[in-house]
Amino acid sequence: MKIAIIGIRGVPARYGGLETCAEEVGARLAARGHEVICYCRSHRQQDGMREYRGIKRIELPHLNYKITDTYSHTFLAMWHVLTVKPDAILAFNPANASLCAIPKLFGYKVALNPDGFDWHRKKWGRVAKAFIYTSAGLAAKLCDQLIIDAVSVRDYYAEAFKCRRDPVYIPNGAIIETSENPEVLKEYGLEKDGYFLFLSRFVPENSCDTIVRAFEGLDTPKKLFMGGGLAKDSKYAADLINSTKDERIVFPGAIYDPAHVKELHFGAYALIHGNQPGGTSLGLLKALGYGTCVLTLNTPDNAYVVRSDAGVTYELSPEDLRAKLKDLLDHPDKVLEHRNKALDRIREEYLWDIIADKYEQVFENLVHN
Repeated sequence: MKIAIIGIRGVPARYGGLETCAEEVGARLAARGHEVICYCRSHRQQDGMREYRGIKRIELPHLNYKITDTYSHTFLAMWHVLTVKPDAILAFNPANASLCAIPKLFGYKVALNPDGFDWHRKKWGRVAKAFIYTSAGLAAKLCDQLIIDAVSVRDYYAEAFKCRRDPVYIPNGAIIETSENPEVLKEYGLEKDGYFLFLSRFVPENSCDTIVRAFEGLDTPKKLFMGGGLAKDSKYAADLINSTKDERIVFPGAIYDPAHVKELHFGAYALIHGNQPGGTSLGLLKALGYGTCVLTLNTPDNAYVVRSDAGVTYELSPEDLRAKLKDLLDHPDKVLEHRNKALDRIREEYLWDIIADKYEQVFENLVHN
């Protein structure tokens, strides 16, 4: 099959979950003999690269503003893809739903992954949220197949939008890795099991303030390593950093080196995950794939991922999180148990090879039905 991927920044993945999903699934499908094409935004670090991990790259320009970035690039890609003549198109992002009409008018099959409840994200204003929500409803009627990465989101789409075809649940995935360079911890002034780890963007929907307040009241010599932002990034980040005088809390800024990200997970006593929006969090899956003990915010989708003791859930309050942290400090045997169960959970449902199998089946159904 020839499969075109549209609606993301491109590959290699350098930003978020959608790009990682496209890269990991696309590379595996390419290795199986399918022709996989990914539309990439120009003016990126990878400009000029014709292929990556077997995925062919087509670069197109975009209007580099917050509200036009994705839509302008996808608009061009949806017209260009008509010259490529794919067997199936995989689009991402519900805001792109109206643009799926372009290839649909010419008889092409389109599957769309809407990335959870994107209209709930606090980065969007009221008008943008309304547009994304309306687009999600349009996608349910227009696209040949919706691919949803979380059970609760799948059920919501099926009930609220009355999809033309039942949405398919395919989560994000992960790989199981081992530590290769534990000496990396010394670069950050850290020791094995000597810190709790937070590694995500400093935005309200990641519960950063709750995590800081919970740790401030915790009696422990361990550190809280808050990787993900600097005061210059936003008012929220600046307010968060300036709100604490606790010398145990470390703010190193964003960390992009994958090797360092991996070793920080392996070295942590536990990772604190605070993702609030719906969907299967790629960061949460990545941590489980490293065998990290995880405390995650108790949302339906986070709780589904760490079921069967693959992690600990906490409520959105400093007091509850602090109590869960103290329990892990008092019971290191529980930390070890959660680490082992984390790996079992990934093997059970989230290996990228399993995810690629499911995407391949969706495309085969679209082509042959």
